[in-house]
Parts: sequence; structure tokens; C-alpha cells
Amino acid sequence: MPKPIERPQMVGILTVLVAVMSACTADQKPSDTERTLANVAKNIVIPIEAEDLTNPLPATSKNIGKGKQIYMQSCALCHGMDGHSQTALGQAMYPPAMDLTSPHVQHWDDGELYWIIQNGVRLTGMPSWKGTISAEDTWRLVHFVRQLPHLAPAEGTGREGGEAMEKTEAELIAYGRTLYRQEGCFSCHQLYGEGEKVGPDLSLEGTRGRSAEWLVGHFKDPTAYVPGSIMPPFKNLTDEQLRALTLFLLNQKGENKNHE
Repeated sequence: MPKPIERPQMVGILTVLVAVMSACTADQKPSDTERTLANVAKNIVIPIEAEDLTNPLPATSKNIGKGKQIYMQSCALCHGMDGHSQTALGQAMYPPAMDLTSPHVQHWDDGELYWIIQNGVRLTGMPSWKGTISAEDTWRLVHFVRQLPHLAPAEGTGREGGEAMEKTEAELIAYGRTLYRQEGCFSCHQLYGEGEKVGPDLSLEGTRGRSAEWLVGHFKDPTAYVPGSIMPPFKNLTDEQLRALTLFLLNQKGENKNHE
């Protein structure tokens, strides 16, 4: 386990973050550093207040139902009715609104999710709901967020008929773009000049002749496909998420319009 960041260290880190971000405007594309800091900010500020919080409400159908009602009223505008955040407003944010079904979000415990909803996260588009959603209703909302990865599209969006609506290829590519950012792929790979150079440049990944099956297998077990690879396995991603990320990368053929 990594050593937790102490409160004095946190003050120093946040001071640097504020200094770096102070000259940023929302109508300009952020730099690699800004994007990285904004994503890191979510993870480093949460534990200070949330480490001892536990959900006092049971995960009953009544509490989950109330949480869903609150979610639809307050959260769906950015995060989408299904939690995937494929909305115009959610995608316009940088970093984009978090996919609430992703492992990145679901690994946070209830106390951390509660803290985020109540306090918001600076340097991102996530506002504080403390003055709008009561503490009790926030705990109900946490219960519903926990259910999002397990809901069929009909349950999450309110569609009639109960049949799951499969995403189109274009929707999967857009979802893959979100996952690429949220899972921190840019911290090791470059895409059209943005990101780090630890691993291969992915700007032309779609021209390398690798199949979707090869890429999915590589995501799950990198060293089995590239001996000596230092890339971590992505076994925590769902099959749909792996497919979306794969389609996004296969769509990268040196045309920057695919990485807006």
C-alpha cells in the first residue's frame, strides 16, 4: 500500500496545484500538466475528510429508489442517466465528467463518494452539493451510484421495454476516448503530441495491423503479448469498456479530429 499523504504535504501539493492552474481559462484546451493535475486532484483530496465515514443507511430498495430520483434530478445532466457521462456538458469538461460505472470511481468507498458529492472537487467541474442535497439523501445517492454498473440501459435511462440498447460503434469510440483520459493512458503514451513517452505513441495505432482481439488480450495481460512490458493489466475493466477503448485506439490513424 502506498504511504498516505500527510496533511502538511497536502497543503504544499494543493498550493502548487493552485499556482499552476491559476492562469488557466475554461475556454482553452488544457496542457498535459493541467489534465494530469485535475485527475490527480480527485484522488489526493478525498481521504483527508472521508477516511472514517461509513454509510449509516442500509441499501434497501427504498433508499436506492430515492437515490435514483435524486440522481436523475441533480446528476444526470453531466453524468448521463446511465452514469457513463456521455452527455454534451459532461464531455465538454476537461477532464470529462467521470464515468460513474468505471473502476476508477467504483473503487472509492462509500465515505469517499459521500465526501465528493458533498464537497465537490476543485480543478474539475464537480460542484459541492452540500447546500442542495442533505446528508441523508447523499448517502442514498451513494447507494444508487453503487448500482449503476449493474443496471441494464433500460433501468438507468427509463426506457420502456426492458431490452438493453447496445451502443453504436460511434458511441463506443466516444466512450473509449473518455476511458483513455480517465484511466490515465496519457501518463505513459502520447496521442497527437499530448502525453508522455514511456510507452509507444498511439496516434497511428489503427494502422499497425493489430486486431481488436489482440488489443483486448494485451490490455488484460500485457506481458503475455509483449514480453517485458511494464504496462499494468486492465483486468478491472468490463468487456464493454475494453471493447470501447480498443475501438477508440483502432480509430487512431493519424487524424487528430478523432481526438478532440
